[in-house]
Parts: sequence; structure tokens; C-alpha cells
Amino acid sequence: MNSVEKKVIGVTVFGHALCHFNMLILAGALLTIVKDLESTTSQITAIGTISYFIFGLGAFPSGMLVSHTHPKMVLKGFFLFTAAASLFTGLSKNIEMFTLGLAMMGLFGSLYHVSGVTLISQTVRSRGKALGIHGVAGSAGITLAPVIAGAILTFYGWRVIYLTASVLGLIGFLILFFDHEIPVRHTVLPAGESKPFDRKMIAAFALMIGVMMINGLVYRGFLTMLPTYVSENLSPGSPFAGGLFSTLILSVGMIGQYTGGHFSDRFSMVRLYLITLLLSLPFLFLLGFVQNMWIVGAGLFFALFHFPQQPIENHLISRWMPHKWTGSGFGIKFAATFGVGAFAAGLTGIIAERASISLVFPILAGLVFLSAALVFILILYLKMHHMDVDQNR
Repeated sequence: MNSVEKKVIGVTVFGHALCHFNMLILAGALLTIVKDLESTTSQITAIGTISYFIFGLGAFPSGMLVSHTHPKMVLKGFFLFTAAASLFTGLSKNIEMFTLGLAMMGLFGSLYHVSGVTLISQTVRSRGKALGIHGVAGSAGITLAPVIAGAILTFYGWRVIYLTASVLGLIGFLILFFDHEIPVRHTVLPAGESKPFDRKMIAAFALMIGVMMINGLVYRGFLTMLPTYVSENLSPGSPFAGGLFSTLILSVGMIGQYTGGHFSDRFSMVRLYLITLLLSLPFLFLLGFVQNMWIVGAGLFFALFHFPQQPIENHLISRWMPHKWTGSGFGIKFAATFGVGAFAAGLTGIIAERASISLVFPILAGLVFLSAALVFILILYLKMHHMDVDQNR
């Protein structure tokens, strides 16, 4: 791995962690924000839904922007504009300003995934491994968000969390601003690496996007409700302790991210994806029925098998899409997963208020079952049309 590849991985690792940290501040500080803004859980989660939806929907135009400019420029925009949005949110005085702040965080946050993953896909040779490391960084941001939010809430308040995120965004922008090595133009892949994108491949791609969209709902619903669920069951009245247990669960996702990327270089990505879905399913279902420390156990195993799916998805798209369409392909993927997935925040909030928060997890497990069924259909489709299921070879 040369120095440029190391720099690319370094800056995208930082950006990915910050991106997920920014979007999960709300989950980690939910109850405190509800109280401080004199609102309700369903209202604040609805605002979160708007932010997550913009975050996902913005990925498509962001992908087009990357394809027509270059990922390094778009990545600079992510750092600078999310820093400004975080500052605005942290200084908001009422529910209207808070809503606008979260909307801006979603809009400018949507610049990250397309630019970061495209930059890796077009500059790093060991793509699966690099995407696995990149995934670990995202899991690190997810993992640290609850415990950092809990710690800051204990001593300062939720506003300081957003102000901290603003400083981190500014640091990322300055790193890229003064860099002169990371390329600004698309590199050229070895001849024959991209596969023909004909009608059969378009149909397979569309089916896989549908699967990813469903899993986006599972991902967002799980992350939104996990900190509150753990706090209510294991540490009532202590946001820090609840955040710590959530961090323990989510930290296992880092192992899953790395192994998912690593194995995607070696095995059939579509089959590997199906296996992770089937292995994660029972633990997500059990999460809604077990008590005490069994919640942590079920959560740990679900995270271990759920989070590998993300680097596998990214590697798969980077192989399927023609090189010049890579940014747009990732734009479609992230718009589907994060855009549609955004509705899980509001829906899970409604389920928690009108029924129980424990019911959220078996419902999400049903979506995982649907995803697995669709991936099985995809494998049959690829075999029927004599298409290469082992896309990494």
C-alpha cells in the first residue's frame, strides 16, 4: 500500500467515523433533547426522520456531483458544511431552529458516503480490505456516539455534543485543504475489471438495491432505538451507563465490518451476503424478548453478523458498475438505504409509544427475513442467466 493509498484510507476513515457520529448524536441524546425542547419522543424522532431522509435522498445528487467533478472536492464540502450545520444545531434555541439544523446536517452529511467510497474504489488496489477498514471506521463512529453522548450529557449537555462535532468537521476540511497528494481525477481500472452492464445486470442491480433498501430500514431502526432500549432495561436514569452498554454492542460491528470486507475479496459476495442475513436474523428477533444482560448478548451477535453486510454491498457495487458510473451507482445505493431507511426512525418511535419498544426488534427481524428471501431469488436469477455469482473473481 503506497503513501497515497494510506492517505486516502486515513481521511476516509476519519470522515466515515464523523459522518455516523453526527447522525447518531440524536439517538444518544434523545431523551434529554425531548425534555430540553419540551417536546415528545415521537416529535423528535419525526424530526430525525426528516434529517435521515434528506441524508439518504441527497446521496443521489451527490453521486452525480462526484461523477461530474471529483470525490476529493465533494469530500471537502462534506467536512466544511457539516461543521457549519453542527454549529447551528448546537446553538439552536427552539424546536424550529433544531429542525432546520438537523435538516442541514442530513443534507451536507449526504456528501460523505458517495465521495468517500468512490475515492477508495478508484484509488486503492486492495479494495475489499480497504472497504472493510472503512467500514470499521463507520462502526467506530456508531460505537462511540452513544458513550460520548452519554458522557457529555452527564457533565455538560446535548448542545456541547454538536459543538464538538463542528470542531471535528473543521479539522477534516483543513486536512484536505492542505493536501496535495490525493488525486482529484478518476483513476483507470485494469482492463476487464468492470463487467458489462446490460439489461440482465441492470435487473440484478435493481433487485439488490431493493434488498439494501430494506436493510437500510433495519439499520436505522436498530440504531435509533438501541440506546434507549438498553438504558430503560439495564440502567434507568443513567444515560452514561446506557450509552456504555450500547457501545459494547455496537463495537462488535467493527469486527463484522472488517471481516465482511476481507472475506468479500475471497468468496462469492452474494452468497456471503445471504449468510450474514440468515445468521443475524434470530438474534434480532430474540432482542425483543430477552431481559437483563441477555439483551447485550443478543445485540452483540446481531451486530457481529449485520454490519459485515455494508462493505460487501459497497464492494459488490464497485464491481458491478462501469467505472465512469461508480459515483452514480453509490448514489443510488445510499439514497435507497439511507433515504428509505430514514422512515425507520419515526416508525420505531411510533411503535415504542403506542405499543412497546421491545416490539420494534421482532418487526425489524421480519424485514431481515424478507431481505434474505430476495437475495435467494437473486442467486437463482444469476444462475438462470448464467451470470457470475462470484463477482469478486
